[in-house]
Amino acid sequence: MSERRFGALLSLVRQGVTLGLDYGTHSLEVMLSVAETVEEAVLEPGSFVRTPGGLGFALANPPLRTGAFSSIRARVAGRAVPPEHVRLRGGAGEAWRRAADLSRTAPWTRGPGERTEFEIDLPSSPAGETTVRLEFECPAIPPLVWLEFTETPGERLP
Repeated sequence: MSERRFGALLSLVRQGVTLGLDYGTHSLEVMLSVAETVEEAVLEPGSFVRTPGGLGFALANPPLRTGAFSSIRARVAGRAVPPEHVRLRGGAGEAWRRAADLSRTAPWTRGPGERTEFEIDLPSSPAGETTVRLEFECPAIPPLVWLEFTETPGERLP
């Protein structure tokens, strides 16, 4: 484990202990429940799969959230993925866009309830449980917004 990652883990533990001492263990249970609810509302259940070129998954845009992202960066298993290896689209029948092609003048725009499918090309698909981190840059709402999930990808059905 890197020194920076260890420091972040210690900070998280310290914050959790402080929250538990100040507000009781029930507050920690509620916070975990909220985090799980948010994850389930964003990552479509069962969508994280292996593809012929790497990994694929779909994100649901929760209601009441509109976004225009000038860049989307991906990390898989802690390694940055070049933006030209990340594709996204609104759904079947729509054209794929490369994350490398996003900009302030050509953002990825999603309205409430509109999903986004992702495919990430990788030299080799990781085995077992895999962590994916997406970083979304929205010029109108700094700071950086990110989503991270850890799951075992399923096999894509034909």
